[in-house]
Amino acid sequence: MQSIDMKAAARLIPFVKDAMPVCVAVAIAATIGLVDVHLAGALGPAVQAGVGIGDQFLFFAALVGTGIAQGAGSLIARATGAANEREANSFAKAGILLSLMLGVSSSVITYFSADCLLGLFSQDPNVQNAGATYLKLCTIANTPYCLMLIQSAILRASGKSFSTIFPWFVAAAISITLSISLPLIMPNGAAYQLEYIALGWNMGAIVAALIGQNLLKKLGVNNQVDSDFKNKSMQILRLGLPIAATEAAWLSSNFAMYIILSQMPFANETQAAWTIRLKIEEIVATPAILAFSMTAASLVGQRIGAGDMIAARQTSYNASIAAAAVMFVVGLIVFANSEWLATDCATTALSAQFAQQLLVASVVVFPITAFYMTMFGALEGAGSTLKPMLSVLGGLFLFRIPLAAWIGLFSNGGMNGVVVSIIASQLAVALSAVSQGKSYFETNHQPIQVENIARPLDQRV
Repeated sequence: MQSIDMKAAARLIPFVKDAMPVCVAVAIAATIGLVDVHLAGALGPAVQAGVGIGDQFLFFAALVGTGIAQGAGSLIARATGAANEREANSFAKAGILLSLMLGVSSSVITYFSADCLLGLFSQDPNVQNAGATYLKLCTIANTPYCLMLIQSAILRASGKSFSTIFPWFVAAAISITLSISLPLIMPNGAAYQLEYIALGWNMGAIVAALIGQNLLKKLGVNNQVDSDFKNKSMQILRLGLPIAATEAAWLSSNFAMYIILSQMPFANETQAAWTIRLKIEEIVATPAILAFSMTAASLVGQRIGAGDMIAARQTSYNASIAAAAVMFVVGLIVFANSEWLATDCATTALSAQFAQQLLVASVVVFPITAFYMTMFGALEGAGSTLKPMLSVLGGLFLFRIPLAAWIGLFSNGGMNGVVVSIIASQLAVALSAVSQGKSYFETNHQPIQVENIARPLDQRV
């Protein structure tokens, strides 16, 4: 038994090693958003709610970039595991160009649709004005943000996880410093605090993207487009679009939750509480969960590329269990400090009360989410992204949203109904992840070649 435990621990060493820098990088990125919401909170619950809604649209605008980054990362990891450096570089260059094209397009579309979008998700003119202003100004950062995502994915898939930290650290340092200092030192700075928050993020993202590109240059990735760019792009998109659709499902469900909350009594306070819950999760839970998921994708992809399906299967299950255990501890910490966290972030006693109701569920929600996200990350590294996407869509739109509307709104359950809907949806998706992981590794016993990864799973079996 001790020998088995030692072997299991040895298999987790590279997982923990690679997950730590990714966790730090994502935590740094989340800190930027948390500081923004905290600073916006000083301007009142309407502004705080507006910034929260605006942030969701910013993530939505870049979600295809997330899919491209993670899809390219899985393909690069597969090529790296197979010791095919030329193939890895080819996927990297295709991913960079796709991300650049997407970033520019999303910036233009988001800017001109900002007023209309905010009008759909809030009935308060103050919330609409604050959210639209913040959204328009922050669209400048969409392009460098998409580049930062693909740069991090390339470095991580190439075994350079620690290199991902520095660009995100610089982005956070510039963004937070400018957001705090400019309102204090500029004439009438307090009157333009929201604008300075957006300016800080824009400047931080631009500088970080330039640093990331320099790191890729040292890695040997240049800007010259390969002759097979079209083929590589299609492979990335086929793998990445379901990942992007999964991200879209999360964001779309958050938009739907904002709509449901806008119909409840004390709408501004409930929306502000939901914003607080999202931001707390982004800094204390999302970094670790994404780190586990992304690292599982990279390690499983490398093992499959090297032809070791048994190690890939073991890594998938070990990583998922480890992620759940770590996030249970994190959830306990949030549970124990929920009152303080809610009070510190909220601007009114009522929004603090609502936020605390949401935060106490973290002890259950965090480990469940970590388990299935890590399992889905492992399946992503193995080339299976469609079924995980369908599972998340079902959990959110067949469980979370209907239950929140039924219990929380129509049955007057309020925030308690929202909490029930969150827990039920997470359990449903976790059960699906267990089933998919078992099915995939029982069915696929032979390694899948890099050039075939983008084909539908049922055509590769």
